[in-house]
Amino acid sequence: MSRIAILAPVLVPALFLAACSGNPEAQLDKARQHLAAGAYAEAAAAANDGLAAGAEGAIARRRGLAALEGEARSGQTDAVVARLARPADAWSDQVTGSLYVQTAGQVKDAGDAEGAIGVLDAGAQRFPEDPDITQAIDRLKASGTSEEIERLRSLGYVE
Repeated sequence: MSRIAILAPVLVPALFLAACSGNPEAQLDKARQHLAAGAYAEAAAAANDGLAAGAEGAIARRRGLAALEGEARSGQTDAVVARLARPADAWSDQVTGSLYVQTAGQVKDAGDAEGAIGVLDAGAQRFPEDPDITQAIDRLKASGTSEEIERLRSLGYVE
């Protein structure tokens, strides 16, 4: 029996997996599967791996958004704020006030209320006239916890 015939059952699946892991769509699908399963840190890591591999265009935008959601939902607030602040990213045209509000909600859901306020504050700095951010801050002023109100006060949103 030839070496190829002996190694084929091992090599074919290995080569298939290697090809899929390098495929931009497959890497994005992996990040999305992690998000759907609630494995948020893994989703962020998978999306970041794809971005580091040189994703471009629409794939890079979708990976950036998947990484952002994974970071937000896994409580990686510093990474979230840094990602939102990058003006030169391929997906920066999709960074809007409403994305800051959505992301702040994900950070808060992950248990970091103070970090969520930091995300809103970063959004207010970038988009000072954005109505979505203004409304989110106003809602926090009206119904936030005493700690949240104090954090807003320390940032100048409450007198």
